[in-house]
Amino acid sequence: MPMMQAFTWSPLFETGLADVDAQHRRLVELVNQLGEDANSGSPEKIDQTIGALAEYTVYHFQCEEAIMTTDGVAVTYSDRHRETHRRFVAQVVDWIERRKAGEAISLNQLLEFLANWLVFHILGDDQSLGRQVLAIRAGTPAQTAYDQDRTSDDPRTDILLGALRRLYAGLVARNEELIAAQGSLSALNMTLEQRVVDRTAELVDANTRLKEEQEKVLEAEKMASLGRMVAGFAHEVNTPVGVAVGAASQSQELVAELGALLSQDEVTEEQLRSRLAMLDEVAELTLSNLRRAADMVQRFKRTAVDQTSEHERDYDLAEVIEDVQRSLQNAFKNTPIKLVVDCAEGLSLYGPAGTLVQLLTNLMQNSRMHAFADGKRPGTISIRAGIDGDRVKIDFSDDGAGMSDETLQHIFEPFYTTRRGSGGSGLGLYITYNLVTQGLQGSIHCVSSPDAGTRFHIEFPRRVSSKHLGPST
Repeated sequence: MPMMQAFTWSPLFETGLADVDAQHRRLVELVNQLGEDANSGSPEKIDQTIGALAEYTVYHFQCEEAIMTTDGVAVTYSDRHRETHRRFVAQVVDWIERRKAGEAISLNQLLEFLANWLVFHILGDDQSLGRQVLAIRAGTPAQTAYDQDRTSDDPRTDILLGALRRLYAGLVARNEELIAAQGSLSALNMTLEQRVVDRTAELVDANTRLKEEQEKVLEAEKMASLGRMVAGFAHEVNTPVGVAVGAASQSQELVAELGALLSQDEVTEEQLRSRLAMLDEVAELTLSNLRRAADMVQRFKRTAVDQTSEHERDYDLAEVIEDVQRSLQNAFKNTPIKLVVDCAEGLSLYGPAGTLVQLLTNLMQNSRMHAFADGKRPGTISIRAGIDGDRVKIDFSDDGAGMSDETLQHIFEPFYTTRRGSGGSGLGLYITYNLVTQGLQGSIHCVSSPDAGTRFHIEFPRRVSSKHLGPST
């Protein structure tokens, strides 16, 4: 990019004082260098040039003030000239301090200020200085030289210098206002910083309370899930126990009949054998139903213990899926929903089996309620599970109602539900997400569209141990 020439030198700017004119040319070079640095966009170069400009300007001003002192320029003029120097130095120092503090400065305004100041300073004060010094050196008294000095016989130059003088005065005044405003802003920032600290402390405290309440809600939802499972188990175990009780009662009646037959004077072998055969059938019925009830109790005990604790153990993947299926049998048995499971036996895993139990329970209940309208809509739930290397992969899908894109974007957020008026808490899939990502150290992804069903793809390590978990988030 071409260099930005902020200021162009002209022979008309010469004052007749060789040292001063040479310094003016150097100042012009520095201002133009600043324009080039601004055009390059390099903060380091900009800061270096501003620093060099400040140092050289101070040197230039000291040179001019030494000339005024040595040649005895009139005090009225020299005091005004020195005041101009002081204001300029204060302005440049302010820019440097602001840059060091990391504040942004409008480079266009900075260059405009410098160019205008150079024109005003060279055409105004320094031209006057040159004429007075030359007059004094020619023998004119200082005060007379000052009184006789005229900036130019051309009125247009008076107009230009007057405009530049007003511009410079306005820029200085504006800078003083900005400095005052900066002081006020700094005080306000300190107040705001304290308010931010206080507000942050309040938010941290509120967030802590929110997390505590959230944990309570999650625990309540977990216990509610266990309660529903207990109710289903009680209903299911009632059938085999009831059959066993009825069969035991019939056995008692058969034993009574046998006693009555044996007390008779005559009893046929056929009568005894028929009663004994019936007694054997009833005993087998009693035993089979008691075994069924015992198996249900054993599975319920394992599932309930898993679901209410974080106990880590070796477990079989297919067995856990079957336990969940049996524990929810009561919720699904009177619905037109079909469950298809594809999982090989003997796939051994290690970790918190209860986390997987609750995960599958939540997904099945979610499908029953949302995909199949509380079990009123027919359909199929499919669970495909297997192991790939050291990773467990589970595809849980249904062919139910599906979800819109908007719903899909929020399903794992807490308290988001499409059934707010129908008892939905919005915690089911939020809990599911945390069970996978924190409990099983895995990942879960969902794909769904309206009337096209929903599919959850879940992956987690084959061995999960809390010893390898980092701090909870």
